[in-house]
Amino acid sequence: MTAAGRGIRNAFRSAVRTVSVVVILGLVIGLSFVMLIANHSVTGKVATTLSSIGNTVAIGPPPFSAGGQPGKNLTTAELAPIAHLHGVTSIDEKLAGAAKPRGSTQNGPSTSARTSLRPVSFSPAVYFSGSTQPTSPVNIGASTLRIVNGYAISGTSPADVAMVSTSMARENGLKVGSAFTAYGQMLTVAAIFDSDNQSGNDTVITSLPLLGHLTGQTGQVSTAVVTVASLTELAATTSAIERALGPVASVTSNLADASQAIGDLDSVTGIALYSLAGATGAAVVILFLVMVMIVRERKREIGILKAIGASNGRIMAQFTTEAATFTLLGLVVGAVVGTAAGSAVTSALVSHSGASSATGGVGLPGAPSPFLSHLTNINAQVGWEVILDALAAAVVIAVLASVATTWMVGRIQPAEALRSE
Repeated sequence: MTAAGRGIRNAFRSAVRTVSVVVILGLVIGLSFVMLIANHSVTGKVATTLSSIGNTVAIGPPPFSAGGQPGKNLTTAELAPIAHLHGVTSIDEKLAGAAKPRGSTQNGPSTSARTSLRPVSFSPAVYFSGSTQPTSPVNIGASTLRIVNGYAISGTSPADVAMVSTSMARENGLKVGSAFTAYGQMLTVAAIFDSDNQSGNDTVITSLPLLGHLTGQTGQVSTAVVTVASLTELAATTSAIERALGPVASVTSNLADASQAIGDLDSVTGIALYSLAGATGAAVVILFLVMVMIVRERKREIGILKAIGASNGRIMAQFTTEAATFTLLGLVVGAVVGTAAGSAVTSALVSHSGASSATGGVGLPGAPSPFLSHLTNINAQVGWEVILDALAAAVVIAVLASVATTWMVGRIQPAEALRSE
């Protein structure tokens, strides 16, 4: 029989000991498994949240101006210094407008502006978005914007051109090169685009200077979105923008709101890692003591094997295999325990970390941020990464516990072992 086969068989020589060792190792490894699940689940949730937030900063007028009235629009002059701040890669400035379809009797926006276009839906108005980055889907409340015909217009040119959706082009019989009127001026269709929602389909896109001229708001900006070079620079750049603009604007960065919540969740990953290290160390000590006891019990057997010509390597392989067998059986038990308890333990760690309270009041007063409302809703699952890490931990436990026992086996002399019995 091979050394590996003998080692596996020896692991079951005493049923009581085997069950005891496997149960104890299983509970300790189960704790390691739970901590692995918690660590991977929380780390993954934080990464997903940061990705969804994106490296952008939203700028708008202040909620109220002097006298309690809604804040006035920003101006391009007020936003100009932002472009020179460290970390800022681009600024998308936007002005919003609306015009009633000609001949419309519906209640629409409080404006006398008219357009020859008909809206795609039952909307009382056709909406306009003048932007310095006309192809950005954020400007029309969509997540995608794809030009299917024509060319993208310039966001800084005052040329009388516009982009319309495929739905609006179909509704109004338009194609690239067609003309329509808006705000008393003739505009030419330069491009037709596809978007992924109704808001985008009902919006006409122009350059910022053109819409400012059409609406009589030249040089004004409704909102702006600043793109920052990286997520790591977002918090510092947000602070710099706030200092540069002062009270004339409201500056919002969801990452800044998320700092406390993510910091609290980072403490959960720290606890999980320390607990994982402690559980792995405990498993090593337990298995080491068990193997030391087994070697001492079989000292005569080892002496006989050496006397008949068995090499140290063969005998060491036998005991290493036995230790690995105990560990793998403990891993199976631990996986069952960890899978059953992983979700509950992870939820408990998160709920006691302070992250729940940090995400409940960000954004508008009493309203959670749309990016953070689900930050603490963590679905703990056992993925391949967790399983592979657990297997790696099991190998470490078996190897470390076997080192001392193999050293003890190597020191046993056949004659001495036989005389001692």
